[in-house]
Amino acid sequence: MTPTKKLKRILIMLTATLIFSCSMADLSSHSAQGTYRQQATYEHLMGNASQTFSTQAFAQKNSLQPGNRFSGSLRISGSPVFSQNYGKTDDLPIDYAIWPPFDYEFIQDGNRLIPTDRGHGFVGSGAWSVSAGVGAVWDEADDNGYSRAAFPYTIKQNNANCEHNGLATFLFKNDGSISKVHVQNVAETCIFYGFEFYGNLNATYTPHAISNAATVIRDRNIEESHWLPAKPLADLTIEFPRVDLRNYGYAIDADDMNGYGILVKGTSYTEGCTTRYGTHPYCKDKTIGVYSFTKSMYAFMIVAALEHRYPGFKQELIKDLVPECANDSRWDGVTVEHALDMATGNYASANYGADEDSTAIVTGFFNPTTRRARAEFACTGWPKKVAPGTYHVYHTTDTELVGCAAAAFANMKLGSGAEAFDDVIVPIFDAIGLSHYARGIQRTSDTQDAWGGYGLSVTLNDVLRFAKYLRDDAINGKLLDPAMVKEVLSGSQHGLYAQLTHFHYDNGFWRFHAGAASAIRACGDLTQIPVMSGYGGHTTIILPDVIIAQLTDGGGVGFLNTINDVFNNISDACPAN
Repeated sequence: MTPTKKLKRILIMLTATLIFSCSMADLSSHSAQGTYRQQATYEHLMGNASQTFSTQAFAQKNSLQPGNRFSGSLRISGSPVFSQNYGKTDDLPIDYAIWPPFDYEFIQDGNRLIPTDRGHGFVGSGAWSVSAGVGAVWDEADDNGYSRAAFPYTIKQNNANCEHNGLATFLFKNDGSISKVHVQNVAETCIFYGFEFYGNLNATYTPHAISNAATVIRDRNIEESHWLPAKPLADLTIEFPRVDLRNYGYAIDADDMNGYGILVKGTSYTEGCTTRYGTHPYCKDKTIGVYSFTKSMYAFMIVAALEHRYPGFKQELIKDLVPECANDSRWDGVTVEHALDMATGNYASANYGADEDSTAIVTGFFNPTTRRARAEFACTGWPKKVAPGTYHVYHTTDTELVGCAAAAFANMKLGSGAEAFDDVIVPIFDAIGLSHYARGIQRTSDTQDAWGGYGLSVTLNDVLRFAKYLRDDAINGKLLDPAMVKEVLSGSQHGLYAQLTHFHYDNGFWRFHAGAASAIRACGDLTQIPVMSGYGGHTTIILPDVIIAQLTDGGGVGFLNTINDVFNNISDACPAN
């Protein structure tokens, strides 16, 4: 984290601490319907004042049956206060201070407020898109017959994978009466910049029956049943007294930790639910843009799924499935698997990161929004250097071509209109217990094809559950090609050297040379372990008995001490070959 970014976050946290302390004093008088409040009061929500509150102002205060029931559409519009916390204004998109369109259906089930659509892909054409998460409804004594509601929201940037988390609250009645909606950004996963949106916005509540209400509620119940049992990270020392917590999350500043979990014996020991205004009241529904985790969670998964259904898919030629590569000799002999391994033989520089950080890829690939422009650069942006399958150079463009190839293949095999992500991956995500938030992915603006190399939005539980499925269940061959799964999990050497000390790359996963650089050398000097990595510091490490996940935008990636502590004090199981 840069000093400026850190200082600004510290000042915001200090201010929030004062607000939080005052709010706890203010919320000391109780009634049958909960606590009287002095933050986000009835008077505030009925007015136009703009200010920020502690996250406690958005938290459900009781579980009594509310006097009103929300069912219908909520539209939010207006101009909240915008202020930048860190980063350069020049890095912000055009029209960055404009609140995005918000028009979502919600259904209430008891105290839960559930959006009917929680996929977090980008919607619209402005700078930002906003979507809603599951919140709560309850009554309070001073709300004059209104029921109070709150929910988390996520603001996603157009054509990027930055996400900004916020909270919203309002009052409503069955007849459609509604207060202003107070919105407030509280956190983000964005190494480039952070900002505040806050204030009271205009709202329209249109009550109506939700045709698929039973399905929405059922699906949410199923999703919650897949939440891993969770305990605070500090409790890890109760189960494993020799563990030294100083070795966990040690490379990440506390205010940069957006999610952290150690999954062992079926329990997730977690932290990272703080925001600059206090503890997030809906932490399990806090989503995070995970950047290149997408290479593992989508690109690998779609290749392994199609290979399972249609053996030989991974050996299909890129040029036969991606028209932009069709008449170019540099793609002769390059397969889908070569592209997944980033071993196409096409690159400008052999040095790690040189192509990925170049001006050429930013202007030719990351900035364009259409499938055609992105695919054209992916096919023509790099010269031919070596034979495919012989040298790895990190290119998100290669994984984008995997997505393009999978889209074409799925359309060919499953019928016109079929879509690789929606029709192949989403059913797998549902089967393994991922949230509905994971259904959203960034897409091209013209054809709505899912990006292959980044763009997913998921929760911490999603990350841990995905890694657990891959380790424990995917090998059964019901959904994925078992040979590809075995190769990912193998402790043997696989893939190609990644031009980065102690790392190979294979099948959309990094392979850390744990035998050469950690306590796992006890399993053999050549032992490798699979690692998922995402821009900003996101890291997930899959060990035989333990999964380590850290989600951050602070740039810290340290995990060696964690691996050593896990191996020495939790489990010394060696990866299977």
